[in-house]
Amino acid sequence: MSTAGLTRALDIATWVVAALSLFLLVSGLSDNFWATACLIATAAPAISSWVIKERLQGATKGDEPQ
Repeated sequence: MSTAGLTRALDIATWVVAALSLFLLVSGLSDNFWATACLIATAAPAISSWVIKERLQGATKGDEPQ
């Protein structure tokens, strides 16, 4: 999978997990603890996508550390 495809998949996964956790919280299907845990887990794909984008941007600018 290309890097662009990977970052796109991570961005989509972030929104899907966020929507799912908010749905579970609002509908009452999950208690507050698990819904909050899902919201916290939303940070994982978001941070991964951010790190990949920053590294690609640094690589294209030539800002990599020596």
